[in-house]
Amino acid sequence: MNPPTLHLISVFHTQLNSRTTSCAFSQKVLRFSKMMHLKGYRIIEYANAGSESEADEKVVMLTQEEFDQFYPKQKPSDFVGSYATIGDRGWPTFNSRLIIALMERVKPGDLICHSFGRSHQSLPQIFPNVAHIEVAVGYPDLEFGCYRIFESETWRAWHWGKGDGGTGKGMSKTYSFVIPNYFDLDEWPTGDGQHDNAVYMGRITPEKGMSTLVEIIRNDAGKTRFTFAGQGDFEGLVEAPLGGPKPNVSFVGPLTGMMRAALMRTARCSLMPTQFCEPFGGSGVEGMLCGTPLISSNFGAFVETVDHGVTGYRCNTLADWLAAIDASKRLDRTMVASISRSKYSLETCARQYDAAFRQIADLSEKGWYSPNSYRIP
Repeated sequence: MNPPTLHLISVFHTQLNSRTTSCAFSQKVLRFSKMMHLKGYRIIEYANAGSESEADEKVVMLTQEEFDQFYPKQKPSDFVGSYATIGDRGWPTFNSRLIIALMERVKPGDLICHSFGRSHQSLPQIFPNVAHIEVAVGYPDLEFGCYRIFESETWRAWHWGKGDGGTGKGMSKTYSFVIPNYFDLDEWPTGDGQHDNAVYMGRITPEKGMSTLVEIIRNDAGKTRFTFAGQGDFEGLVEAPLGGPKPNVSFVGPLTGMMRAALMRTARCSLMPTQFCEPFGGSGVEGMLCGTPLISSNFGAFVETVDHGVTGYRCNTLADWLAAIDASKRLDRTMVASISRSKYSLETCARQYDAAFRQIADLSEKGWYSPNSYRIP
């Protein structure tokens, strides 16, 4: 059968372009259309002005003038997620226009894809006769009537383990799926890793393990150069605990576009000492796509993304971290890149999304009893 039309709802507080790489959710929406075109899908995207995606139809929710009014330009160190609040200045306008636009376009058999949790949680009640799917679930929201595609087995188990508020579609054991985050490999060229720097790229916040990084730097005896990139309070969370600036520690601020790959592909390793149950940890995988080993905590999605001793190391103690930084220079970077690129490419993940979408679409007909398997040749 022909694939169903996908109605893709963007996050409401950012724009879909290469300058918003600090928002992982908007970047997933930006890549989504290119990925699903590989399987012949038609995608109607509902997003703010300025989208650079490859969607077949782009329906503008907030004009550029409105977006600038509702979401003023932040300082580079500010976290873009501070704008991601249901009921904020831009959300009501976005949401009301979204409902009208969907009413004009949604047809039986279509699928509505939610990219940002319960931001538009009223839609399953307004459009009860089409399937709603939360794609790339990487947030701790309660389910609200959508089928779910999680970023890792760990994150699905986390939601199921805590009950997640009920037994609705979001808790379906049969129609929940795990598909990893997906990347355009052209944006992550492989590198040689000739430099001696260890990179942290992400939000500079306590829950991302800044205190662990401070202890690593203190005990590294100046052997390694450490580079921090991202949004957050570097001075307060890293520099101050170290007793001030250090010659082997630098902060380059948030990076966008190919600047991210330029940093990652020349690093010896990247570091992700996350202190919560990481749903996926995209920046570490981005480094591995370039061939840069990832050194991470030993829990959360890292148990799936980091092949210990092959594509990186998972650490428990301070001694683990220090030894891993040194050992990472001996890992086969070609192997790191090859394994990661085969797992997280648009082509690989498109096949998995296609299977999930077709199985959900079958629910309008024979459902579980459908004679078609889209997962097993």
